[in-house]
Amino acid sequence: MDRVYVVDTTLRDGEQSPEIFFTPEEKVRFAQQLARLGVDVIDAGYPALGRDDLHAVAMVAREVKGPVIMALARPREEEIRAALEALENAERARIHLYIPVSRIQLRHMLNITPEEAMERAMKALDQLSGQGVEVEFTLEDAFRADRGFLLEMAKAVAAKGVRFINLSDTVGGALPSQISRVVSWLKGELGEKGPLLSIHCHDDLGMATANSVAALEAGARQFHATIGGVGTRAGNAALEEVVMALKLWEEELGLVTEVETKEFYRTVRILTALTGVMIQPHKAIIGKAAFVHKVESHLMAVVKEKSTFEIVRPEDVGYPRSPMILSKYSGRMSFEDKLRELGYSLDEERLDMAYQRFRELVEKKREIYDEDVVAIVEDVLSRRPGAFILQDFSISSGMGQEPTARVVLLQEGEVKEAASRGTGPIDAAFKAIDQITGFTGRLLNYSIRALTEGKDALGEVVLRVRLKGEEVVGRGVATDIVEASIKAYLDAVNKVLSEES
Repeated sequence: MDRVYVVDTTLRDGEQSPEIFFTPEEKVRFAQQLARLGVDVIDAGYPALGRDDLHAVAMVAREVKGPVIMALARPREEEIRAALEALENAERARIHLYIPVSRIQLRHMLNITPEEAMERAMKALDQLSGQGVEVEFTLEDAFRADRGFLLEMAKAVAAKGVRFINLSDTVGGALPSQISRVVSWLKGELGEKGPLLSIHCHDDLGMATANSVAALEAGARQFHATIGGVGTRAGNAALEEVVMALKLWEEELGLVTEVETKEFYRTVRILTALTGVMIQPHKAIIGKAAFVHKVESHLMAVVKEKSTFEIVRPEDVGYPRSPMILSKYSGRMSFEDKLRELGYSLDEERLDMAYQRFRELVEKKREIYDEDVVAIVEDVLSRRPGAFILQDFSISSGMGQEPTARVVLLQEGEVKEAASRGTGPIDAAFKAIDQITGFTGRLLNYSIRALTEGKDALGEVVLRVRLKGEEVVGRGVATDIVEASIKAYLDAVNKVLSEES
């Protein structure tokens, strides 16, 4: 069996999606979960984008142990310095350099010739010589490049000691057969003792998973992907799909990863809780409906033999084995058992807070589902020092009546209160919060969905708001949609406060 190395780029390429934003603390939290998932490399970010990004990558590098921590840089002296600074305290560090190799991108994006691209690449690798870090070099837009120049660049970076050469289907336009031919050809040209070939696929034609597997079949031994396939434009290859495809066809392909697949369920729910990104119900492997059978004949077959319609078992990717639903009759022991089942381990203080939130919730709804428990725990884990906490609110609204809102917040033991009018109850509440916090937020996007079934379901509000010149994503859950909206807005406010402190 050949080992396949897994690079998760959710924190870098995934964050290029306009719907996704991580605070530095959230990056650390998600990276720690990726370490539990067993990925080999965490692509933590692009330090040269600014001090905030450098700080976030540095936090991940310092606090997350196990996987290699990777930072992106273009072949520019100042960007390489920023990446090296961010990775200074990493247990294992890798610099990820990239440059286009297709004529269309060299001409229209960088306005340079292939010769100039080669010169930049060689100069950057000379700068990294002796720095004590691994180097991965991405040949961007590799599958639209001239083969002669692609090979020339690959051989040149290999001669500089680069151990990982990554081929990027940057625009997501390649076919599996094209991917396979190029990877097989390049591997043959570089030889068995050459650098390890890697693949990075985008999903613009919906073939990122197929293209990634095709590259691995053809000789690549590393792939880049994101949880849920999130990322710029149509997204990236979905990490869980590629891993489970390799696992299902392990004997035939002779390829294995060291990913702990039972952590997928928890990983995607942490991603959703941190970012508010909504995974399609029918998304392969991790979607809510991925293991639901509606057709009676299918149901009857699955009862007799699961493999008739389940090529992947729910428990293989971490879906809870028991459908245990909590209620007002469930005590602390049952609640703690559910937390362990979902993979959570809380300290005593946070456990007390979570259980108190659970007791409050069971007064409002009869049955508590896994999604409810995850929402409770993630809300508790997201509490930050100095954060504003909703203590109380009241709304006055009706036909022909101008909506008004009164909001009471708690910040480090101090009660703060304000009232305001608005075009609707939520607008009025947000304006009252602005009065208390001193911020003036501009709402850019707002969505709401039910986390579970029934009239008493928790509602999840995800919004994107501009605060103090930056776009921030906020998330809030409650059985009352106005309360959920207020919590989502406060979540965004607290993220900005956290960055300022």
